[in-house]
Amino acid sequence: MQWFTPNRYLTRLNLPSTAVDRRHIEVNLGALRFLLALLALLSYWLDLGRTHHMAGPRVPVVLLLFLVESVAVWLWARHRVISNLFLYVLHTSDVLWPIVITYFARGPIAPSVQLYSFAILAAAFRWGFPEAVMTALAGSGVLQMEAFILRESPTGLLESNRLLVRCAYLLALGYMAGTLGENEKERRAESAVTVRMLQSARSGRSVAAVLEAIFRVFREVYAASEAHLVAHEITTDQYHLWSTRPGGGLLHENLTEEAGAAAMLSAWPDSFCCARNALGNVATWPSGAQPNPHGTALDFPILPFLPPDATSLLGVCVPLGQEWHLRLLLPGAQMGRGVQQELNFARALFEQGATALYGAYLVRKLRTRAGAIERARVAREIHDGVLQSLISAEMRANILRRRSEREWPNGKPDVESLEELLRAEVLELRELMQQMRPLEVQPTQLLDHMADRVDRFRRDSGISARFTSTAADEAPFSAHACRELLLILQEALVNVRKHAHAGEVLVSFGRYENGWRLSIADDGAGFGFDGTLAGDALMQSARGPAIIKERVAGLGGELLIHSTINSGSQILILLPQKGSLKDARQ
Repeated sequence: MQWFTPNRYLTRLNLPSTAVDRRHIEVNLGALRFLLALLALLSYWLDLGRTHHMAGPRVPVVLLLFLVESVAVWLWARHRVISNLFLYVLHTSDVLWPIVITYFARGPIAPSVQLYSFAILAAAFRWGFPEAVMTALAGSGVLQMEAFILRESPTGLLESNRLLVRCAYLLALGYMAGTLGENEKERRAESAVTVRMLQSARSGRSVAAVLEAIFRVFREVYAASEAHLVAHEITTDQYHLWSTRPGGGLLHENLTEEAGAAAMLSAWPDSFCCARNALGNVATWPSGAQPNPHGTALDFPILPFLPPDATSLLGVCVPLGQEWHLRLLLPGAQMGRGVQQELNFARALFEQGATALYGAYLVRKLRTRAGAIERARVAREIHDGVLQSLISAEMRANILRRRSEREWPNGKPDVESLEELLRAEVLELRELMQQMRPLEVQPTQLLDHMADRVDRFRRDSGISARFTSTAADEAPFSAHACRELLLILQEALVNVRKHAHAGEVLVSFGRYENGWRLSIADDGAGFGFDGTLAGDALMQSARGPAIIKERVAGLGGELLIHSTINSGSQILILLPQKGSLKDARQ
């Protein structure tokens, strides 16, 4: 007897009815039913000599049958599986027994109200509010029919005087018991939803998997068409947006400072629900405050990632440790009559989900740090082992080349080739060690690191290299952006050494209009074409360094390549101001 109301909170929570729960309820109701049947039979024997209303040979037979059925149901509930069909039949029986008993046991002490009260309580504990109220209405209707049938008899006159009170009692009991039963099931269902979400977002899973689990649960509970998470990384002042993909999965987007601040909806409460009607009026329900169903103090949020036809929006905002601030947005969310209750649960559920999300974030951070430590250890071992051996072999090859010039001139080319090979392998290992070492760069250290990297390249490769800068001592970037810029510079220098055959390299960094400019120019062979590539044409082309293109795109910058065959090339990277940089981390 499930009432499929679309906006019913308990229906959206989707509490599974387990065999253990059904058995527990029916065993308790069976004991209460047996006690009620026993008291009804005892009342008949005690009243037998004082009134004729319950006299007659059929009354004890009916009451005994009711008692036997109560014992049978109680035993069945204790030892057999309770199916939904059995519950429907049993509830029908609970509603029919008052009709049968009061038909034979008419009078002021007939247990009709008590029996209907039991049926109402049973409906409330089995299903919830709608079923309890409908059972109360059915009981009131039966009492009305009995009063109409017996309206001419003295018993009927007496029953008519008490009819209004009895019907009011049944309706009040149905409302109260249904409310209590519904609330109890909602609390259990909320706990089940929270546990289900935490199980899906168990520790050890990726951040994306945890986000998908959170989005899935919120969309199921609030029947939302989409789910969006706006995240503000406080330490780097970065904004991110994760959204549900129509075909499944997540879409990630980096937001500018202006767009991210607008998407966080700072002027709105931490938890709110708003809806707009056909006339454009916006009703808002902030959590913990008085609802504003007719006011227009806050207009319906117009954000580019929200569907323009959304008529409702649920928003929840919670902090994530000391590093993140999260805002969950559910366009098209459906809310029942208890908006404040659902808002409170949405916030509590999202706090639990944020905790799981923070755990996944810390696990990923620890794994990254552990990987960096392991790479640093391997780099030290390479430096102390393989690299030193190669340097020693290179020195011996140099000595052998000098001897071959005097003693074995014909072998000089082979020895020189071996020396060049060893020198190249030494450079490769040094570059590999630079990539493997953990790189933590603060904005105040960026220019020094750039200059050191260029100077190290000059000493290792023998290519003339200079670094110039027009920036101040501190670059206005986050630590992550500084690290990415150094990796871009390192990749560009490696490409110059391997492919450009250049004799001179110039690296410059400084301001450029409203942003920043990093240039790596050389006089080598170029990129195999004459002209300039930039924008989408460069990103979609197979030309140009793929790793640099990915890193520049992750920083939200623009990449330009000027190339002249056999005359040199220039890689130009234009970066926006702080706050507009995108974070490439997923």
